[in-house]
This record gives sequence, C-alpha cells and structure tokens, in this order.
Amino acid sequence: MNYSDLLAFRHLSPTQIEDFVNSCHQGHIAANRSLLKQGYRSNRLFFVIEGRVRVFLTTPEGDRDLSEIVAPTVLGEISFFSGEANSANVATVTPARVLVMSFSTLQSRLQAGDGAAAIVVFNLAEAIAKRAVSMTQKLNDLYSCDSEIQLAQVKRFQKQLFGEWSFI
Repeated sequence: MNYSDLLAFRHLSPTQIEDFVNSCHQGHIAANRSLLKQGYRSNRLFFVIEGRVRVFLTTPEGDRDLSEIVAPTVLGEISFFSGEANSANVATVTPARVLVMSFSTLQSRLQAGDGAAAIVVFNLAEAIAKRAVSMTQKLNDLYSCDSEIQLAQVKRFQKQLFGEWSFI
C-alpha cells in the first residue's frame, strides 16, 4: 500500500508524508491483539496500513460486533479530539502493519507549526464530522418510523456507520 492512499494523508506532498511517517513508530501486530480497550484512555493514533480490525463493544450480555474494517484506516482519533476514554474495543483480525503516533508527538508537531500535522488533524476532524452528520440524519429519519422499523434500521445503520471508519 502507498501511504498516499490513506485519506488521513490527503493533501500532503510526498515529502510531507515521508516526514510524517518517519515521526511514527512502524510495526507489525499479530492477529487477535487488542489495539484499543473500551473505557480506557488511549494516548496513541493507529494508522492501519495493512490488515483487518474488529470494532466491538463489551456489554453485560457479551461482546457486540460493530464492524470489521479493512485497511487503510485510522484508530484512536475520537479520543485524540475528545480526551475521553475509548468508546469501543478494537482488535486485529489478521496480522496488521501500522504506524503509531502518540498524542503528545502530534500535539508537539502542531504547536511547532507543522503544516503536515495540521492537515492530518483537519482530515481526521472532517471524517468525524461526516460521521456525525450521517448519524444525525439517520436519527432524524428514524423518528419518523414506528418502533419496530426503528429498531431494525438502527441495527442496520450501526453496521453501516462503523463500517465507514475505513474512509478515513
């Protein structure tokens, strides 16, 4: 995979991509390994370059799958912006190749006026905003349906919404 295929790197020059990638830790993660744990604070962004991950919730009734995402994608961006604990669990389904950047490294790059970091952050914010608009529209649509139809549509939309994480 070419790094420029990662939509988080959209609008970056090849030199900016190379510089940004060089400030990340590069690695391989085996299948069935936890990347993010629901309810715990994370301090890293994961740029998944190759592989597939599973997004799921831990509930009193057991684990509930939200989506399986095929690379390229980014994980941890919601916690970066919100400062909140992870809203879901994420684990590798297959071996994955990742770039990992700590929040503090990204924040330092932003404070230093790094244009590439600013563009990456803007791209991540745009992706989150698009998901929020989509979710708001769907909720608006659901309020016009009866309760049985609402439940079926919520379940179907849940898969679609979290499946769209791969557009980052």
